[in-house]
Amino acid sequence: MPRRSVPGLALTATLTVTALWLGPVAAAWADAPAYRWKTEQNSLSLMAGDKVVYTCQFAAENGYPYLHPVSLPGGPVLTAMAPADHPWHRGLWFSWKFLNGVNYWEFPPDRPNQPDGKTAVVGPATVLTTAATATVKLRLEYSKARVVLAEERTLAGSFPRPDGSYIIDWTSKFTAQDQDVVFERTPPQEAPWGGYGGLGFRASKTMREFRAIDSEGRTGRAAAHGKAARWMDFSGVFGAQDEKPTAAGTAIFDHPSNPRHPALWYLSDTTDLPYFGPALLFAEPLTLKAGESFAVKYRILVHPGPGDQATLEQESQEFAK
Repeated sequence: MPRRSVPGLALTATLTVTALWLGPVAAAWADAPAYRWKTEQNSLSLMAGDKVVYTCQFAAENGYPYLHPVSLPGGPVLTAMAPADHPWHRGLWFSWKFLNGVNYWEFPPDRPNQPDGKTAVVGPATVLTTAATATVKLRLEYSKARVVLAEERTLAGSFPRPDGSYIIDWTSKFTAQDQDVVFERTPPQEAPWGGYGGLGFRASKTMREFRAIDSEGRTGRAAAHGKAARWMDFSGVFGAQDEKPTAAGTAIFDHPSNPRHPALWYLSDTTDLPYFGPALLFAEPLTLKAGESFAVKYRILVHPGPGDQATLEQESQEFAK
């Protein structure tokens, strides 16, 4: 797998806790476990009893920070970590493909654990928790010999809703340093797998019975890949052979203030490569002038059961507010 300037955007991450996903599956979560936050030196986890719901890894180990595992409360795990076919995939993570011609995505053959471009977390993470919410703030730098881009990242999450669904709000502000930065990807017209980059979700190898839908009602790769939509949901059945099959999904919502909204989406809904994400550069590169900034904001919704068009649309409207 795998130039135009945009003005700076002032964007503040906010966390809205709603209860929109109540439906037939709600009864299954009537006896929800006790939730708590677990903080360690380089990570924050949401715990359901003694089981991890999700973990945010701050340290840029092997390339970049990420979230893995991402699970339903009580399981199963929905994300894949460093699969053999694409070892740079990190569950739920953000990575540009090329910055000024340098690859920040794949690992080269002579360096199996680090892209050519370095994504580094600068300084300690700031972690703020309340009884039911958590906010993580990170500063990152992108470099090869010199820093070309800085990022201020904020992740905001909350305890799951009564049905077991939960949201993570993701905001990243990017600022070019002392030179212009060209954001590029492998053009899809040059390779059938081109166009990806940015926020990505790599699903567990146990995922099957794929069902992807977008805000415009399109379903599957043939209809939805590379198309503009305000959100996309990717659901299926999860669980290893020794686990009970569980239907679940993950939706990503593109905020109206994002550059090039509504996003174009990269979707691969196959057993070999279950992956999706908004692809800011899918149609064309982007140039950020020295000293200028832009921000992107996404909401990630993890939910039991298949995605429901009306419920997802309601969530989108809540996020847009």
